[in-house]
Amino acid sequence: MSAPEEHGLADQVAIVTGGGCGLGRAMTLGLAQAGVRVIATAARELAEVEAVAQEAERACGDDRVRPLLADVTRAADCAAAVREAVARFGRLDILVNNAGRGMKYVSDTFLTEPSRFWEVAPDTWRMVIDTNVNGPFLMARTAVPAMLERGSGRIINVSMNRETMRRRGFSPCGPSKAALVVRNRDLGAGPC
Repeated sequence: MSAPEEHGLADQVAIVTGGGCGLGRAMTLGLAQAGVRVIATAARELAEVEAVAQEAERACGDDRVRPLLADVTRAADCAAAVREAVARFGRLDILVNNAGRGMKYVSDTFLTEPSRFWEVAPDTWRMVIDTNVNGPFLMARTAVPAMLERGSGRIINVSMNRETMRRRGFSPCGPSKAALVVRNRDLGAGPC
């Protein structure tokens, strides 16, 4: 493995939402191995991000990953994550909006039997949209002032490929991720 200095990330500070499993876990560990200090959040299972922090400590030899229970759909939790990054590590350089809710909340058989949007329970629709669209907004809204104070920062919104967004029977997940991509373009960023 290359030295952290080779990546230009050493000593930067990141928040990775949904940092306890899947892509979030991989990004948290990758950033830690590149020398980044990370606040890894989970909405429901602190044990997931605690396990990732322990894994990072074994691999990196220090406690550069801080696990935190924070739900991106709550403005107060978003603010707590940013406060923790600044209080613990002195700044915030990177926000990875990875937390998301997928089609498994709509149907267990969504891959083989396309869902019909009109049959999706309104509470499920709201949960997916709230997490996938409003969550990244709330996190970015809270993180940007800390980044502006430092004079720089990066926000990375994790989405999905265009074909999956447009996939038949993939509502509300597809439209929620499409909204995230459109917002990226509004900010002058790339498509994710």
